Amino acid sequence: MALFLNIKRKRNRMNIVGPIILVDDDHDDHEIIKSICENLGVCQYLKFFDNGFDLVSYLKTSGETPFLILCDINMPHINGMALRKLISEDAFLKRKSIPFIFFSTAATPDQVKEAYEDLTVQGFFIKGNTFQDTERRFKNILQYWSDCKHPNSIQN
Repeated sequence: MALFLNIKRKRNRMNIVGPIILVDDDHDDHEIIKSICENLGVCQYLKFFDNGFDLVSYLKTSGETPFLILCDINMPHINGMALRKLISEDAFLKRKSIPFIFFSTAATPDQVKEAYEDLTVQGFFIKGNTFQDTERRFKNILQYWSDCKHPNSIQN
């Protein structure tokens, strides 16, 4: 039985390099994602931002390159769409090549279309209706980007 658990643990290991950023003004969602990351064993990588302006400041001053950014759509001060546009239009931030994914409670078809066509996001997901649904989606996102080759995943 111990051998099976070790094999299973190795199979689920993710190659996460850099922080997992969550931009969301809802602190209940912070707690849910924190619990999910504890379950997945990746809590040490998690960083929360309540708004996009704080994220931009962090990205411009930190030497870290995040693993990915998960962003809510509806936030005060600057919504997720405007945040994505701000990052895309800043040459320094754009060169960081950080995968940007919307992870929101709801979305209209127009928001999804704009996100992909105009803002070139790398994913758009609706949070689950249950903890288990949200955990499954979150795990799938992390696993995909852990396996995916992109500029930040290639070791020099």
